[in-house]
Amino acid sequence: MIPIVSIIVAAHSMEGSIKPCLHSLQNQSLQAIEVLIVKHAFTDNTVRLCEEFVKEDDRFRLIDSDQLGLSEARNEGIKEAKGKYIAFVDGNDFVEYRMYEKLVERAEQKYADFVLCGYTKYWPETNRKKHYKINEALLSKTNPVDYFLAKHNEAYTVAWNKLFLRKIIHDEELYFENRTFFEDVGFVARYLSFAKKIAIVNEPQYNFVQSEGRPAKIYNPSIAQSHEQTYAQLKQFFDKRQYRNVIEALNLRLYIHRYHYVLLTTSNTRQLKSLERQIIRESKNFSQLPWKHRMMKPLVRLRVYPTFFRLVRKVKA
Repeated sequence: MIPIVSIIVAAHSMEGSIKPCLHSLQNQSLQAIEVLIVKHAFTDNTVRLCEEFVKEDDRFRLIDSDQLGLSEARNEGIKEAKGKYIAFVDGNDFVEYRMYEKLVERAEQKYADFVLCGYTKYWPETNRKKHYKINEALLSKTNPVDYFLAKHNEAYTVAWNKLFLRKIIHDEELYFENRTFFEDVGFVARYLSFAKKIAIVNEPQYNFVQSEGRPAKIYNPSIAQSHEQTYAQLKQFFDKRQYRNVIEALNLRLYIHRYHYVLLTTSNTRQLKSLERQIIRESKNFSQLPWKHRMMKPLVRLRVYPTFFRLVRKVKA
């Protein structure tokens, strides 16, 4: 059977979650799929669990890339993919029964080469769920790349709630950069610039698994390098397409992301002040960002944003 969708699962050491993930793919209502499990950084029994699926279902294949990172593992899956469409799943997560049937159906109905769906954040310890839909404003924009770069949210930037046309990925030689942060942003933004038609399935179809007991994040200094690399990559790519102002807005978004990341991890005063200076330096680009980012501008200038940020988190908790 020739697959319609190649589903690339980047699986590292995740023996507690890989079976529900692969079961959700094996039980898809759309049968014409292939599941490419790209193993990287295994240190437990994950590989044995994956091999069970490969033995019992000839639609599953295990690709050995044990020394590769997430981005390189996905790139290996892209090379092996045979389907008309490509999709990505993280091995910690799982999908709804009709996810790929619905995405392919929407792609075929709308003659779309880029399909996004809503998703659910799911906390299995408490069975808590939070649903996210796609802002359909993306469909109404003359140039959706501008909107994506300046006003994107998580639903736009992640790779796992989307259906990509394999021909575009191969013809344009698109790939994931091997970075610790922002690797999806660079890939999805470049793909979107080649997509002729976008379609949406707004019902949540992907389950992004969270952990109530997850320890506090530990600061990873590579976020600064990832920021620089992502900005440089997209600046070079989109400068040829006259998106310079929007790229600078994206750069401000990345600074803001780093600022929040420091607040959540170390609250290092020196780093916060350095990022505040960068944000103020780029402040002319706030006008292109969503309102929740624009409201930061006076608070950062007054050096009171960290207090405001912690207060909001306390209220939400």
